[in-house]
Amino acid sequence: MAREDRERWDQRYRAGDWADLREPARIVLDAEAWLDPPGLVLDLACGAGRNSLHLARRGFSVVAVDISWEGLQRLARRSRERRLSVYPIHADLDRFALPTGAFDVIINARFLLRSLFPKIRGALRAGGLLLFETFSTDEIDVLGGDIRRPFALEPGELRAAFADYELLLYEEGIFDEPEGERGLVRMIARRPAAGPAT
Repeated sequence: MAREDRERWDQRYRAGDWADLREPARIVLDAEAWLDPPGLVLDLACGAGRNSLHLARRGFSVVAVDISWEGLQRLARRSRERRLSVYPIHADLDRFALPTGAFDVIINARFLLRSLFPKIRGALRAGGLLLFETFSTDEIDVLGGDIRRPFALEPGELRAAFADYELLLYEEGIFDEPEGERGLVRMIARRPAAGPAT
C-alpha cells in the first residue's frame, strides 16, 4: 500500500497537482497569534511544503515528512533557494517513529491517519501546539465529495481524541476554501503543560 500511495502522489505532483499552492492552510494562518518562534515544527504529510515554508520564513525550524519524493524535491528546492531551515524526510508515516516530546508545533493538514494520534501526542512537547485541519464526513454526506470515508473525521471525533488538550479553536462544518466549498474539521489545541503525553 505504501508503494502505491507513493507512486500515486508522485504522479500527481508530476502532473502539477498542488504544485503552485503557495499560501499555507488556513489553520496555520489562524494560529499566528499563538505561534512563537523560534522552535521546532513537525509538518506531517507536508506535500510540496506550503506550510513548512511559511513557518520557516517566520523563524521556525521545520521537519517536513511525506511519502512523495516528488513533493519533497519541490520543497527542498524552494527551501534551499530561500535559505530556510526546512529538513525534508521521505517516509511512510504509518511506519515512521516520532521522537518523544521533540516538537513545539505539529501540523496535520488535509491528511488523516488515526494510528498517528498517539504518536502525535507523544511527540508534542508540554505546552506545544497542535494544528489540525482535515476532511470531515460533511465532505461526503453534504457535498458529495469523493473522499473515502476512512479518511474523513466523524462529528466530534477529533475533539474526543485530544479531549485533555486546551482548545484554542475548534470548528466543524462547510468552509469556503480557494478550491471551493469543503467539509472540514479545524482545530488549534495546546498540549497541557503537565501530565502524561498519552
